[in-house]
Amino acid sequence: MTDIQILETVTFRLKDGVTETEFMAVACALDDYLNRCAGLCARTLSRDETGLWREDYIWVNEAAAKAADAGFMAAPEAQAFMALVARDSVQMAHAPVSLFRSTTAVTI
Repeated sequence: MTDIQILETVTFRLKDGVTETEFMAVACALDDYLNRCAGLCARTLSRDETGLWREDYIWVNEAAAKAADAGFMAAPEAQAFMALVARDSVQMAHAPVSLFRSTTAVTI
């Protein structure tokens, strides 16, 4: 199973008083850490109408996902990201990808 892509899903809420503009600047800066991680295929970030954020990562395999998770909290970019997140709201799950289809990238 080590050659199967892994979907990592993280949901969370921001700390009280954190603006979306402030958070998005830090969330974009997290790419500096992710670019140093081997095996990242895709990343998405979204927020629903209740303020629940969802971040999805697709990794080339389980080893890549675990390696990125292991180094996450040591990275300055991740520390800045987590400083804005309500830690008690964080939930993370991993699952093997059954189907992955990508089309032309869209930047908003």
